[in-house]
Amino acid sequence: MSSMKPMGGSGRRVSARTLREFGDLALGYVDLGREALFGASPDYDTVSWESVLRDLESRGDGVAEILDELALRDLEEATRQILRYVHQENPRGAQWPADSILARCCYLLCRLVRPAIVVETGVAYGVSSAFVLQALEENGRGVLHSVDPPPLRRGYARSWGVAVPEELKARWTLHRGTSKRILPGLLEKLGTVDVFLHDSLHTHRNMRREFEAVWPCLRTGGVLIADDVERNRAFGGLRELNQSLWRVVRDREARPLHGNAAPVTFGVVVK
Repeated sequence: MSSMKPMGGSGRRVSARTLREFGDLALGYVDLGREALFGASPDYDTVSWESVLRDLESRGDGVAEILDELALRDLEEATRQILRYVHQENPRGAQWPADSILARCCYLLCRLVRPAIVVETGVAYGVSSAFVLQALEENGRGVLHSVDPPPLRRGYARSWGVAVPEELKARWTLHRGTSKRILPGLLEKLGTVDVFLHDSLHTHRNMRREFEAVWPCLRTGGVLIADDVERNRAFGGLRELNQSLWRVVRDREARPLHGNAAPVTFGVVVK
């Protein structure tokens, strides 16, 4: 298994890569601005987190037991402590970490599906990465491939993926770059994916591109999770495909991992 390793190179290569990443992100922000002005908001039917838990419970036993596991509770508390510390250094980063419900969803579904291969786009502090990796550790199998360019600020290495405990990094490979550049080649190499998590740039163009790339590789019974699906209509396209469960969760955190309790929206699809 590969250990967590941002890919490096010579000074000249790193400089060219950084410029390319900046260009990719700039184009993404242009898309965000265009959608904010002209994009059409989706009108999804939403359900509560408890409703999704009942859906999952009906497919098999163990949901309540998994959500009460000591490993999950310990990780949640450790994550709260880490995020309190990093937010003292960077208060503006408070919007980056995955929320508590999404993090629990990642842990639960990875425990239920018992994936060999998980792929995620978007890392930031590595909250969702940590919850996926902890589930894989409890399963005793599986690896996580994460795709993301680093934050465009000095000292990013101190906080990029900081929520991931050292003892879990043996199951983690971090691929530096945007999903547009990295994901197609990675999927071709992996062949099959058991769980996919989208939490990168939330534009219609980017989300649709990721979903279209991943869906043919997602095994039957595999799971796709997407954060912030209310921002555009990309997630709705998955409802038209051959899937066995499609849900948009809208709820409010009870015990946030950082900051105040906030409303959350994300989507779950079982192929």
